Amino acid sequence: MRLIKLSIISLIVFGIIIFVFSLFIPSHVRISRAINIAVPKSALSVYVADIRSWRDWNAIVNEQDSSTGKFDKISYTGKKLSIKLLSATTDSVRTVWKHGDSDPVISGFNLVQSLSDTTVAQWYFDFQLNWYPWEKFGSIIFDQQLGPSMEKSLNNLKSTLENQPH
Repeated sequence: MRLIKLSIISLIVFGIIIFVFSLFIPSHVRISRAINIAVPKSALSVYVADIRSWRDWNAIVNEQDSSTGKFDKISYTGKKLSIKLLSATTDSVRTVWKHGDSDPVISGFNLVQSLSDTTVAQWYFDFQLNWYPWEKFGSIIFDQQLGPSMEKSLNNLKSTLENQPH
């Protein structure tokens, strides 16, 4: 009986420690990558705002289910993934991504014109997490999951746009 009581008390204390530790992990996580692309900001914003062009450069969409998905000017709908354009200006493009039964995730591009005709394109995903410890601890690997595909996509975008006539 003592061993059972000790086990139960230990589990409760361990659970409380894990919960308290998870409170130090933020509820908002932003994963972002940026690249310089030698095209004017206006041309880049028009290209990125047209979701039909994403099949040419977006590795995340292509890794999901783009062969069976439907690309429209303002949305993408596949078996597992859906993307909708929320807003598009010369300075930014905002979308919402929904994967399966998971909560929607806001994503976007911030575009900044640097010297000459080079534009800095920053692509980000914003995750709003619940208070659940498993969600907070799971968010630690978001950067490792999304980062490489985001970098590949931005490199694809750069080579696609820099190699076509303006």
